[in-house]
Amino acid sequence: MPSYEHICTDTNCNNEWEDFYGIKTDPPTTCPKCNQETAQRVISGGSGKGIMFQTDEEFKAGLKDQVNQIKKKAATNENYMANLIGEDRAHKKLLSR
Repeated sequence: MPSYEHICTDTNCNNEWEDFYGIKTDPPTTCPKCNQETAQRVISGGSGKGIMFQTDEEFKAGLKDQVNQIKKKAATNENYMANLIGEDRAHKKLLSR
């Protein structure tokens, strides 16, 4: 039987719990701690909860920042550069400086 994570959306409670039930069974709507009808099943990927939403622009900006960090590290660390582009290319690049 699968396990599901749940959270109470009542701001005074915020209870989190795990429950086991069949895939065809409706998820609970009542929080076991505060007994309010504020329970929701949480979508999780095993390592975190919820879903992350990003716009294309946010994703591209984050990717650009990551690329710039990699370039800076490669410019100051010869071993890192060699791991990225291969030893032969890194050696040629260093010789052409």
